[in-house]
Amino acid sequence: MASGLFGIARTALLAHQTSLQVVSHNVANAETPGYSRQRPMLSANTPVRMPYGNIGTGVAFNGIERQRDTLLDQSFRSAASLLGESTTRRDLLSQVEGIFGEPADAGMAASLDQFWSSFSDLATSPGSLSARAVVQQSGRQLSQLFNDYDARLTQTREQVTSRLDALVSQVNQFAEQVAELNGRIITAEATGTVASDLRDQRDLLIDDLSRMAGARAEPQRDGSVSVLLGNSTLVDGTSARPLRLQQDPPVPPPAVMPSDIPVRLTLGNSVDRLYPLAGELKGLVGVINTDVPSLRGRLDAMASSIVSTVNATHSTGFVFSGNTIPGTAAGNFFDPGTVGDPVRAGTMKLLAAVEQNAANISASGDANAPFDNRIATGLAALRNNTTAVTFTGAGGETETAGFGTFFRTTVTRLGLDVRGATDDTSVRTILSEQADARRQSVSGVSTDEELIQLMRVQQSYVAATKLVKTADEMLQTLLSLV
Repeated sequence: MASGLFGIARTALLAHQTSLQVVSHNVANAETPGYSRQRPMLSANTPVRMPYGNIGTGVAFNGIERQRDTLLDQSFRSAASLLGESTTRRDLLSQVEGIFGEPADAGMAASLDQFWSSFSDLATSPGSLSARAVVQQSGRQLSQLFNDYDARLTQTREQVTSRLDALVSQVNQFAEQVAELNGRIITAEATGTVASDLRDQRDLLIDDLSRMAGARAEPQRDGSVSVLLGNSTLVDGTSARPLRLQQDPPVPPPAVMPSDIPVRLTLGNSVDRLYPLAGELKGLVGVINTDVPSLRGRLDAMASSIVSTVNATHSTGFVFSGNTIPGTAAGNFFDPGTVGDPVRAGTMKLLAAVEQNAANISASGDANAPFDNRIATGLAALRNNTTAVTFTGAGGETETAGFGTFFRTTVTRLGLDVRGATDDTSVRTILSEQADARRQSVSGVSTDEELIQLMRVQQSYVAATKLVKTADEMLQTLLSLV
């Protein structure tokens, strides 16, 4: 405890010198991401009790206080998690929407219209080989478009899965760093001080984890934090459980394995699915497990319906070799697939006989009438079939519509999903910015305020030096009297 004029001056010099260092540290880190403003804590020293009363003994430096509000951190991280999810979903669904590119001259709607119109033209000229060639080409083009859509969905899913795998690795890396910082903070704060800069580094990592995976932090008494993902613990003290990405095939396996095998996330050695998901992880897994399979399922249902309905009509017709009567049964128009490998968007194709020779396309429904057009007319009429496609969604809901209507509904729903994700992103961006602004009002560094504080501390320091000079002059005066 300092006492006397020199003692008071000494404590004042040391306290204000340290305060200058703290303020300078704030100014230096004004633009450092995640940095929290620090404030020197000063208080009056314990006074000395004298017969005539208590006499003050100067100032005491009681440490450095880190300006941080846990509730504001939680609010920001919750907003960041929602923003990460909606941003990821918006970007990925926009990418998927680009696959269809509707409306377009070479899109599905135009290809369907050309396909049905080619049968109408064949019905007008049932004996024309060139009209059959147009039907062959439009059927080939329609099949290739379905194949292309399926291939691009597969490519998108693979890209999203690769991005998810990279994100899982990044989450694990950040979790290890948080666990390491927990250990360093526990050691540094064992003496009762606060490791402010280490805590800032840890909080910045947790901010990133909240955006990526919806992480939540639970402070512990020893200065460490437990980091939670969903209902599971990612980081506990100085140890971190690895996040794992695994395939989740149906059990028992169905007779026909789906094109899209779901994925699941687990923590550590647990076999249970991580739940609930949040942040970018939720957006990525949602596209992989829900959005892409749903779109592919609708395309598969549409391709299968086109194949089955066209084949059902075409197989009742007849084809003719020149003017030879009677004709022979036409058979299928599209490849019908097999029980183990049913028709899907990715496998849709013309029957080999039709692919090789347009003369195998039927227009007549009478074996003795080469110029009959009942089959071509019936195939053209499929354009107006309002119950051609029946699709059962993942929730068990059943949808029935014509080919064109069903495809327009598919594209419209995707567009609405993109619009919804875009709107969510806009709203959540504002909420995240507001939450960050509230947090920065507490922990952020204002250089103007710090410079004002710097001048105040500097003046106090100069005053303390004058106190030393005054004490020295008094001592010299006293010595001169001896």
